[in-house]
Amino acid sequence: MHPRSVLAIARKDGIDILLNKASVVVLIMPIAMAIFFLVVGKLISGHTTNILVYDPGQSRLVQVVSGGFEPVNVTEASSPADVVAAFGPDGSTRNSVYDIGLIIPANFDSALRAGSHPQVSLYINGTNINQQQSLLLQAAITNYARQVASPQPPLQLNTAVINPPSTASTGNLSGAYYGAVSLLVSFIVGLSLVPGLLIEEKEKKTLRMLMVTPASFTDVILGKLLVSLVYQLLLSGVVLAITSAFTGQVFLVLFYTLLGACFTLALGLLIGGIFSSASTAGGVNGLLFFIYIIPAIFTGPMATLMRDNPIAQIVKILPPYYITDGVYNAMQGQGSLSGNLLDIGVILASTLVLLAITAWVLRRQSAVAATI
Repeated sequence: MHPRSVLAIARKDGIDILLNKASVVVLIMPIAMAIFFLVVGKLISGHTTNILVYDPGQSRLVQVVSGGFEPVNVTEASSPADVVAAFGPDGSTRNSVYDIGLIIPANFDSALRAGSHPQVSLYINGTNINQQQSLLLQAAITNYARQVASPQPPLQLNTAVINPPSTASTGNLSGAYYGAVSLLVSFIVGLSLVPGLLIEEKEKKTLRMLMVTPASFTDVILGKLLVSLVYQLLLSGVVLAITSAFTGQVFLVLFYTLLGACFTLALGLLIGGIFSSASTAGGVNGLLFFIYIIPAIFTGPMATLMRDNPIAQIVKILPPYYITDGVYNAMQGQGSLSGNLLDIGVILASTLVLLAITAWVLRRQSAVAATI
């Protein structure tokens, strides 16, 4: 490997990307989608969600519940009686100033791990929280408990609803979810740039010219991967910033972003190695991008609601499912050690398998690179 050659190729490709209108559109698309999600979230969440919480043990469950709404105002109650008084016994009060009430017992997380099935009381004001949001909220609480421990059932959730649920959606149980989906959309950059840069050399017959320079075939590949990785990470960082997704376990969010970028570049490199036509590779990319979007339906707040759906089990064979799951849980600060190890392990293993297959394909091509 020749570092100077790698950097020279990366610099050339980096400039070419900015001068290519099609590449610029690819770079802008994730930002446009992130802004779209942001605007939709703002339009949906015009109402400030007021949450009254009794949580002496400072459980992260409060972050999971409040993190799903924007804007949100969390008030700490001094006792369970304060929450009950705000909503009335069994939700009998009709004029509560709060939208959600939550009573979490002391040492909630440790009780889950001990398998003692602690009881959580949830109060919902149907004036501002509709039925779908209520179900998603209950699913988020249950899903959090399953992340901490896996007894069946993991907790006792008692729910009381005051006022009939409204049909208007004024809350937004999708803050971290939008961030995770926007991040997946941003991976279209790596999925498009890497094969595009490699196939361009094939179509223009310029690999022959590169091979007579000090650069080796490996240098050419590394240069293209380097510039694609830089653009990918920059775009992903911008998307996360736009959607305010630097929350929860920020280090894990960044780590999953890096893992997702590496997996995407490996997949893009394989496509670029197999195909010699930009139009064919573009069509394949369009189909493959669905493997990033479909898993989003079965992760996040929808995971518990759809866990018995057979399609949800099939989707788990797709590596992007574990990217979405890991990112969402990290943003919510609720990922367990075993869950993170599974997510990280699947993504890493999938990336290594793709790189091994790609190395075999490119090694065969390197032998005839001068004739491409």
